[in-house]
Amino acid sequence: MADSRFPYETSRWSNQPEQAKRWFEELEMIGAQNVRARLAQTDAGSAGSAMIGTMDMTIGFAQEWLAWHDRKQAAEAKRPAKHWLDWAGWVVAVISLCVTGFATYRTVLIQRDDIRVAAGGALAVRVDKGDLLLDQDQQFTFINSGNRAAVITGNYGELVLRTDPKTGCDGRFAKSIILNPTQTVVKPGEIVPVHAKVVQHYPWEKDKDGFRFRRSKEEQNDSYIVCLQLFVTTPDSSSIHWVHKLYSVPPTDDRSPDEPDKDPPTPLNVIQQTRWGFS
Repeated sequence: MADSRFPYETSRWSNQPEQAKRWFEELEMIGAQNVRARLAQTDAGSAGSAMIGTMDMTIGFAQEWLAWHDRKQAAEAKRPAKHWLDWAGWVVAVISLCVTGFATYRTVLIQRDDIRVAAGGALAVRVDKGDLLLDQDQQFTFINSGNRAAVITGNYGELVLRTDPKTGCDGRFAKSIILNPTQTVVKPGEIVPVHAKVVQHYPWEKDKDGFRFRRSKEEQNDSYIVCLQLFVTTPDSSSIHWVHKLYSVPPTDDRSPDEPDKDPPTPLNVIQQTRWGFS
């Protein structure tokens, strides 16, 4: 069972309890989503340091806190289901036993994680007079067709510069599309719509109801791809980092996006795995 409190005093990434306490309080205040996004922006190892929030702390301490936070969220999301059957007589008792046995087979012996996301028109970047436009309001729909709960602990996008036709979401030149912190528990059989807002972050500037990326003349011939990134936690795993290309953004507004990329198949498969409960 996950610890109810993060043991910052014993963290090997800080030998000063008072300093560790301040770091812990800063991480709790800014939230897991922002911490995760900040860690994704640095290539330094665990022993290195990074400015997170208003404090400069060791990356290992932030990673340790984030792992604890994810385990706690997953443990809280897992709730045993209880069923009551009114029965009278031997026939009803047999039916009850069969139903219980089948439920045990589905939920205990066979553990299935099947998480999908319907992105639709989310993270739609448009070309406007050489600039790029992005709506502030975004919507995603998460679907759990498995028999275990999952937690969506992080959700953000990236605008990746296409340097050659084979450029993918791992391209070196990328600009983040940060979404406000959203942690969503998706229980078995649920379909959960999630509303999120884009947070102002370089190079996006506020523009009416959305954001604008003002490109220089040299950048106006560049094309991009838009990628969606998710962090998903299941009851017995740390966060799974899932990345998927949504569509392409053409260099100018007089060219249409690639049709296969414009409308990605929905829903997109995020996690699909089945295992024996006692393995």
